[in-house]
Amino acid sequence: MAEKQFKVIEIGAKVLCILVLILQMALMDYIMISLDTKATPAGRYIWIALDIVIVSMWIVSLIWSYRYSAIMTSPRKIPKDNRSDDEGRVKRIIKAAIAEIRFGYVCWLLYALVLVAKILRMFSSPSGFGQDLKAHDSGSGISFLTPGGIRVVLSIAGIVFGLLVYSHRNEMQIPYYKRVVGGIAFMASLDVFDCVMIISYLFVEERHILNSVPMEKALKTFGCLCILLPLAPLIALRYISSRQDGKSLVPLVLAVNSASYLFLVNLPFLVIRLVLFAHHAAAPSTFFTKNMMVIVRDSADIYMHIAGWLEERKNNKPLGPEQTESALDGEENGEEEVGENFEMGKMNPQSAQETVA
Repeated sequence: MAEKQFKVIEIGAKVLCILVLILQMALMDYIMISLDTKATPAGRYIWIALDIVIVSMWIVSLIWSYRYSAIMTSPRKIPKDNRSDDEGRVKRIIKAAIAEIRFGYVCWLLYALVLVAKILRMFSSPSGFGQDLKAHDSGSGISFLTPGGIRVVLSIAGIVFGLLVYSHRNEMQIPYYKRVVGGIAFMASLDVFDCVMIISYLFVEERHILNSVPMEKALKTFGCLCILLPLAPLIALRYISSRQDGKSLVPLVLAVNSASYLFLVNLPFLVIRLVLFAHHAAAPSTFFTKNMMVIVRDSADIYMHIAGWLEERKNNKPLGPEQTESALDGEENGEEEVGENFEMGKMNPQSAQETVA
């Protein structure tokens, strides 16, 4: 009964993930087609074609992940035939590449690249339309063709990522890896929301802030990096989970992940907010406090993860040649001593067993 309920929840999560993905993509395409008037008709409708490909890939990936929950540790062996070795090697590489489609990082890579392309097109100079959008008039009803509406649509990406990770949890058969991936997914989703708030400073007409060229580049660069950044820990965890000694590498992966979000997300976002507040009197955001808290937490996590990784390496370090030889000599000497005591009658069987123990 419990197993059936678990399958229902798993299928429900995958279906919900696809529905939320389609909703967010449809709203983004509606925004791009309606507001990107400087683009050609083909340039505006190409987003729909790209989104159809991505949705199809996500559906295939989730179905494949459901059917094959075991982690693929090595490419499937191909029976030998009369073809050359080079042709067999190419075929193995192609099959291994196709097999990667069912893993979550491939889905997020395709989705994130297209989403970043939409954001860059939205705020590209001088053909972009994001800078000219004005604040929403409260008396004109609900509209997604405003800075506030675009922020809501972009923020759905955080929910999409959380659902994607949850839908692919069965790839990690070890509960430890599932907990690690769950923690990464939560923080990455929170940082996506923070990224949306940073990108919103590019709405010049709404914010009444004329950004300098370096500041505009910094907002675009770090905002887009935040969307692509969850790829790194997902790829690392996907491969170490297929290794027998993979668990020992998890602290190192977590340390690198914390360092990435410290130096590429929270620290730059904090500096950007301080500069905008000091030079443009930009209203402070609640994410300002979040950046400071996460900086402290990530700094402590980096130290703890690296210390734990070094300690584990020290404990699991194999013996050197001299240490191994001395240990073997000690064992031989102990066996010889016990044998001599038995022969000389100086030790009864009970004390001999204690010595051996």
